[in-house]
Amino acid sequence: MNKVYVKVGLALLSLAGYMQNVAISSEASRNSASHSSGLRQNNDARFKKHKNIVCENIDEALLALKNINDASELLLKLAENTDGYSAYSTNNKNGTVYSKKIGNVDIGKLHVTIPSSSKYEDVLRNLWDYNDPTKTYKKFINGNIARIYCKYLIIVEKKNRDPVYRSLVKKYALASIVKQSDDIAVIVCPSRILNYLGEINDEPNMKEILENTQPIETGIGAEEALTKLANNLSGFIIKKRDDDVEVTYINAIFEHDNSAADKRYRNITYRNILRLAKRI
Repeated sequence: MNKVYVKVGLALLSLAGYMQNVAISSEASRNSASHSSGLRQNNDARFKKHKNIVCENIDEALLALKNINDASELLLKLAENTDGYSAYSTNNKNGTVYSKKIGNVDIGKLHVTIPSSSKYEDVLRNLWDYNDPTKTYKKFINGNIARIYCKYLIIVEKKNRDPVYRSLVKKYALASIVKQSDDIAVIVCPSRILNYLGEINDEPNMKEILENTQPIETGIGAEEALTKLANNLSGFIIKKRDDDVEVTYINAIFEHDNSAADKRYRNITYRNILRLAKRI
């Protein structure tokens, strides 16, 4: 395993509160020191398949970490209450949809309770599904993998048709799973579009894209930060309780030319979450 990759992985684990097994990381570091001939990721099919897009630039990785850390913190703050939201029942007695409009941002929330705290890890695996070979559609983490920092932090590429010019537009977005503690995790979905101005066939400079992406303001209220961001933001907050698992899905949509499609996708995701809650 490449030394830089190990450093990137350790940085993510440290920032995410995920440093639960130092022995594994230490062993990986020892292996990297004795094998200096490029990436050694044959023990993980994910990286063997995508080794050409694994990031080896620590500065770029830290930019990605900063972006995703701020996004996860904002999602946690938005999940704290439902003050001023309208509430709607669902076909699952344990699920409720909430909505609120703030300026040009339409915030949707789905809160669902899944009986039995033993299902916590299963819920995480089902939601963090970008590399699940059993799912060919209805994924929660959608898009083609464009960059891998470690298995918990990626950039995905999406191609959308521009509603004005009817041409394909290439977009990039970060996705990550961040464990705040043994009982709380945040999954940031790839909805917040990074600032990419290149053509459809251009080779992207990910470090430059991350540097030019508008940061999330900290030190202000969550809703104010969301409106100033002027971008979509979505993700899951998963909490393990004594007797159940609580899942809160937040999908905030900034009003723009493609908002109608984003809202349709949000409703589809609501349905998929409710189906998951019933069958898991």
